[in-house]
Amino acid sequence: MGKRTPIQNILFYTAIILVLLFVLAPYVWMVSSSFKTTLEIQGMKPSWIPQTFTLENYRRMGKTVPIFKFFLNSLIISSGSMICSVILSVLAAYGISRFRFVGKNLYIVTLLSTQMLPGILFVIPYFVMFTWIKNKLGIPMANTYHGMIFTYTSFALPFSILMLRSYLDSVPREIDEQALIDGCSRAQALFRVIIPLAKPGITAVGIYSFIMGWNEILFATVLTRTDTRTISLGLLQYITQNEARWGEMMAACIISSLPIIILFTLYQKHIVQGLVAGATKG
Repeated sequence: MGKRTPIQNILFYTAIILVLLFVLAPYVWMVSSSFKTTLEIQGMKPSWIPQTFTLENYRRMGKTVPIFKFFLNSLIISSGSMICSVILSVLAAYGISRFRFVGKNLYIVTLLSTQMLPGILFVIPYFVMFTWIKNKLGIPMANTYHGMIFTYTSFALPFSILMLRSYLDSVPREIDEQALIDGCSRAQALFRVIIPLAKPGITAVGIYSFIMGWNEILFATVLTRTDTRTISLGLLQYITQNEARWGEMMAACIISSLPIIILFTLYQKHIVQGLVAGATKG
């Protein structure tokens, strides 16, 4: 490509600024509103900067709805789903990437086909399955942490396996062979050599699994109650209150978005590398 002209540079950076304004404006407004009084939020003259700065919304949000309890529930469920998804997808992706076995192509096609089905199709089957497990095996699944971790892990695994398999395909097989020649077993080669090289892909899979569990609302509505209710349902509960508590709701939205922001900030480089490699290698 040739060097861009000054006009092209101006158009390019103008487009970037417009996109940033479009994406960031709602979040900036949410942050601003979380520090405003209810009277100011509902006033006729909206402003981006709070005229009366207050922390009362952050103090009151846990009293109206137990948002910190829901936050902890989501943290446990999403973290558990992330750990399980990473472990299982690493083992499955390594097997698909490095070995030939009967039914391999059928297995890959099956994983791909699961991405075409909407999640709402599985709500009733999961509820029936959880009821059967409780009645036959005596293991409660609904309204439990392990039940939600199982649910979110099962939904995150197909895409996680496919993405990580594509990333592992970009790691030369000669590295495995060299590790085996040096005396490593297959397991040692995987954990000591391949996994350190695949950190970007594994990080991308982990963040994807965490975000899916953090934001999901359909299955949480059916399979959880007050004890295990997630942050997404907590925010929905704010909306369904008789009185519109906009300041508290904005504060709760800020709190609920912090884990995602922190994860992206800390692992942005790995996430981009993992997603790009997973999308282009195969």
